[in-house]
Amino acid sequence: MTEREYLRHLHKIAQKFFPDEDKLPHGRAETLRQAKAFLKLKEQRIKQRHRTGSFCGVEICRMRSDVTDHLVRVLWAESVAALPPDVRAKLNVSVVAHGGYGRRVMSPGSDVDLTFMFPGNSGKVSTEVAKLISSYLLFFYDLKFKVGHGSRSVGECLALANENIETKTALMEARLIAGQPAAFDEFRSRFDKECMDGREEEFLKLRQIDLNTRHAKQGTTPFVQEPNVKNGCGGLRDFQNLIWMTYAKYRTLNPKDLVGMGLISKAGWKEVEQGYDFILRVRNEMHYTEKRAEDLLTLRLQGPVATNLGYRHKTLLRRIEALMHDYYTATRDILQRSSEVMDRFHLQALETGTKKSRLIGFLARKSAEKQQERFDGFIRKHERLYAEGPTIFKDDPERLMRLFLHTQKRHLRLSPDLFQLIQDNFRLVDTSFRYSKANRATFEAILANKGDAARTLRQMHRVGFLGRFMPEFGALTNLVQHEFFHLYTADEHTLRTIDKLDELSDPTLKGTELFQQLFHDLQQPYVLYLALLLHDAGRAANKKTHTDESTTLAAAVCRRLQVKGELRKLLLFLVDNHLLMYRTATTKSLEDPQVIEEFAAIVRTKENLDTLLLMTYADSKGTSDKSWSGYKEASIRQLYHNTLRFMNAPADYMRQVQVPLDELRSGVTRRLGAGFEAEVEAHFRHMPPSYFNFREAEVIVAHLKQFRQFFVQLVEAEADAGLLPMMTWQDHVDQGYSELTVVCWDRHLLLARLSGALAAESINILSADLYRRGDDLVLDIFRVCNTNFAAVSTKSARNRVEESVRKAFSGPQFDFSAAIAQKLGKSITMLDEIGDEIPQRIYLNNHLSPDQTVLELQLVDRLGLLYDIFMAIGRLGHNVTHARISTEKGVAIDAIYVQDENNHKLTKREDLDALADAVNEAVHLRLRSAAA
Repeated sequence: MTEREYLRHLHKIAQKFFPDEDKLPHGRAETLRQAKAFLKLKEQRIKQRHRTGSFCGVEICRMRSDVTDHLVRVLWAESVAALPPDVRAKLNVSVVAHGGYGRRVMSPGSDVDLTFMFPGNSGKVSTEVAKLISSYLLFFYDLKFKVGHGSRSVGECLALANENIETKTALMEARLIAGQPAAFDEFRSRFDKECMDGREEEFLKLRQIDLNTRHAKQGTTPFVQEPNVKNGCGGLRDFQNLIWMTYAKYRTLNPKDLVGMGLISKAGWKEVEQGYDFILRVRNEMHYTEKRAEDLLTLRLQGPVATNLGYRHKTLLRRIEALMHDYYTATRDILQRSSEVMDRFHLQALETGTKKSRLIGFLARKSAEKQQERFDGFIRKHERLYAEGPTIFKDDPERLMRLFLHTQKRHLRLSPDLFQLIQDNFRLVDTSFRYSKANRATFEAILANKGDAARTLRQMHRVGFLGRFMPEFGALTNLVQHEFFHLYTADEHTLRTIDKLDELSDPTLKGTELFQQLFHDLQQPYVLYLALLLHDAGRAANKKTHTDESTTLAAAVCRRLQVKGELRKLLLFLVDNHLLMYRTATTKSLEDPQVIEEFAAIVRTKENLDTLLLMTYADSKGTSDKSWSGYKEASIRQLYHNTLRFMNAPADYMRQVQVPLDELRSGVTRRLGAGFEAEVEAHFRHMPPSYFNFREAEVIVAHLKQFRQFFVQLVEAEADAGLLPMMTWQDHVDQGYSELTVVCWDRHLLLARLSGALAAESINILSADLYRRGDDLVLDIFRVCNTNFAAVSTKSARNRVEESVRKAFSGPQFDFSAAIAQKLGKSITMLDEIGDEIPQRIYLNNHLSPDQTVLELQLVDRLGLLYDIFMAIGRLGHNVTHARISTEKGVAIDAIYVQDENNHKLTKREDLDALADAVNEAVHLRLRSAAA
């Protein structure tokens, strides 16, 4: 159905609801009843057309706009007809659509933006006209429309447009919908003269500033996990920005005209057009699914949107990945092509300036000539690289690789023409090109440039060359992976890791001295950069674990690039173990010397250790800024230094771990003074040996004082109150967490009570060190943060947590399920659908510890997860003796050390199976409850 055919069809349908226009007014109630019926019918049909996919996103928006146009006209005619004849005769108002409605882009939740425009410059509105507009707008409120409106003279509209660029762009696409045309005609005749002519450069500059600011707020990349379809990079606003900038330059609202001007290729415009249409289709579905306006494509929304748009993959995860791949492709195309056009606008201005300068004199010409350079078939001009001719790559295909070394050394950008020429010659990047010795050497030179590799690799990826030269990386393009809920797509994450590594060359970077020194001393930057480029390559295989596949692909790259000997060993070690340091630091007890010994046995050399630390830093920082919290950095640093000490002198390290307790006891007694002798003796006799590893005397003194407070409370308080835990707080603001230390008598479901109380107050547990004394006293140390990943430092927040803990200990029965469910809200609904599909693991390990069963968990993270797990363990009569807890966005990776009621490791198969089943049931319990 063409646009003209649809308008005829719409008019025909409307006549059935609004006949006999010559018999107006029909009365407010009757008109409203017919308007509601008409709107309901058309909305249903448009939604059906959208869901069947028989009409594209642009067409659906246009249909909704046309329906709104008809209502605006009909309701205006009804409102005007109700006026007295003398008022009606003097009426001179233009009802004008602006903004999204003005450009005929109306998603289901879009506002109806109207301006009631009067001729001239006076803003005075008669009482009769004000009443007319007010009465008219009531129709739209009764129809549940969101209306943005204003009543202004033409002069006021133009003045406001010159004061505010958003108003200028909104009025730029204004359309007359109803009323008298005089005011709108005046507006159109004056708009360019008073708002645009002579202001083009200023307008373009302001649009560029707005675009840069908006992109910075959205993460400077389209490839974020939860993109904003309107304001995100490459989103709808970028397309609209292209319209406005094209109008400023050429006075046309159709950016397709740029093709005829040679400012964008036909293929480039097709990419933009298809991308824009797809994003509108996604946005329409978001509004239909949410039954309101929504521009943030959240994780929760991605599943329903993918399903409703007709993605037919077997699992929901695969449907989401397919949807987001298409979305990222659309936004990438819009971002790249609109940036290309803006760059051409900028270069036109520079060329114009150069021509003018040539009129000034000889010196100006000499200055311009110095800014140009010719080499290797290229021209350097305006800080960009140009091709000398269209056949430079056919004449020498290896120039396709060398050009990026040129841009790296000279800090150049690709000119728009060269960008297109590279893409036109992709067929030259074949197998022989990839195996070329010269190309290998050039690529190695690019990666050997320590501190300046990311910029060039991004340039190679942006034009599409990097993935063709290295298909192992190319498979990651726009790839969504939910295994660890990275904030970015796989390719964007990979390039961000290299960004973070390059940042270490910045001497002004604070708090990274250790990493900067290691980076400065790095002998083989090429290997580390290549390892980062390949560390997630296996994700494209869509297997539960990607590390083995990444290592296999890295080995293939080694063969192709002739990486041999020790360099090959280092590269494969880094790719194969890129998660080792992070997981060891965050899931195992670093006070256990066996953990350090086993880690050192895998790492083997200091070069491996240093390079792995740099890779861990870059990988974590490239996942998201919040992934590298102060606590996690401290844990990784501790692992690094402990391992280094062990590798330098294993025997000395082991002797130091086994601290002479007599010496430590004397230091503690000396600091505490008289009166603590019996408590010190009991503490050293009953605490497990691991407690004393690397623990300073001052810390033990603080713990003993806290135990003393608990005993005083036990004696002085009433019976029930005396049994309540004694809690102390210590903030580590720079590292983003608080340390909550709890002492009390051991009791059934102790950890469930504590973790439930914290979850009920939206407090995240980063890690926990849990110690049970032989005399049934407990010392538990929790490292916690709030939902903003900051220390729990306010008195009110601490009081709420302590009150919640007291309630949990007030009797044998406690239940935090309702409070946790309320905190979870809608966030649980998506997990209900994909919880089983995200790779999860519940593994019982009886080899890590000689006297404890270790429960290793990789699970979909959610508030209250630990509470449910500890409840399941406690109901079986087992005890939790230690835990290493690591929470990322979306995933919890935990190691929980468990003993039976007799303080022994679980060895019977039936006991191990019962524990696994109980934890599995607990993990999915809240998901099923939410679904029910």
